[in-house]
Amino acid sequence: MNKNYTFAKFNNKVKHNFNIFGLLVLVLTFSSCGTMKVFTTSDFSAINDVKDIEGYYLNRCSGGISILSRFNIRDNADFVTITFNSPSEIKLTYFDGSLIEQERIFTGKMKRNYFEIYFSKRNIFIPFIYGNFDIDRIRIGKTEDGKLLIREFIDNSGYLLFFAGGYSVETPHVFSYAIEHKDFLPIHENGLWGYSDYQGNIVIPKKYDFTSIFVKDVARVKLNNKWGVINRQGEVIIPFVYDEISQIDLSGSPPIFRVSVGKKVGVVDINGNETIPVIYDYIADCPSCDFFRIHLKDKKELANRTGVVIPAIYSEIHGFSGRGMAERDGKYYIIDEEGYEYETKGGLWNLTIIPETKRKIQFEEQEIE
Repeated sequence: MNKNYTFAKFNNKVKHNFNIFGLLVLVLTFSSCGTMKVFTTSDFSAINDVKDIEGYYLNRCSGGISILSRFNIRDNADFVTITFNSPSEIKLTYFDGSLIEQERIFTGKMKRNYFEIYFSKRNIFIPFIYGNFDIDRIRIGKTEDGKLLIREFIDNSGYLLFFAGGYSVETPHVFSYAIEHKDFLPIHENGLWGYSDYQGNIVIPKKYDFTSIFVKDVARVKLNNKWGVINRQGEVIIPFVYDEISQIDLSGSPPIFRVSVGKKVGVVDINGNETIPVIYDYIADCPSCDFFRIHLKDKKELANRTGVVIPAIYSEIHGFSGRGMAERDGKYYIIDEEGYEYETKGGLWNLTIIPETKRKIQFEEQEIE
């Protein structure tokens, strides 16, 4: 065999493999590197300066996302006012129910058609070897029809040689001006709150400490430093006895509310009935779940929107879709959605139900202070 031919064949194979390797590295670099991603800005309309972004906005979009949450603020508010102290400082002002107007200021930079704020920005990049990216950023501008547009970008990704992981996502959120809320609007004067219609006519007198917008024909209001719920006629449907009230489930009908007295929490229905008594230390917020977790001290339980299903007597509850496993006093039990408990036999990974041990778990078994 011709040695030159053999060497040339070997040399071509090496080049071929090198080209594949180089292409693979290139693909991984562009797919993993957060600094090389392509971002969408075409949906921002042209604006003259930061003053075009200012306004009084409804603090929620159709998906339930709030303006405040995009700024990593946990407070609840119905409306937010956006102003600029300077071309590099944006100010948010709002009422969160504490009766004091809240104010938050953020520093950013005005770009061509949007104002950009970084909450975190960390890039470690060694070409072809290592990359780690931690970016939390929003861009604020206007849509073509004049609404507020906030594009949120989060990148928690990285790679090591050929292994990439993490995630990155960019999500747009559109918010309307408060005047577009064609419903009763909270109004206040001299420290008293009430409601007007969107044309400015007073429909519920200004007599409350604080009022929130109506959702499904009911609204949370504050009077004498306690929270209650009223209907559109101004009638009290949940009495003013709670330190806090929040809507735990807006998707269901009728709505239910998480309430608190001191450090204890419970759930109240639209008729003012405490379907889950205010004795618990924690209630999970999972409106789309058939069941949600509740804690009493170090004990776990399950509930749904109508009440307690599994009283808080277990140290752990594992998985639940109609039936689950629970731990109590060093033993394993099977529990079901009707509130029954079954003893088991066998090891942890091969538990077998003992049918004749079926019993209804009693509410009184909980250790209530």
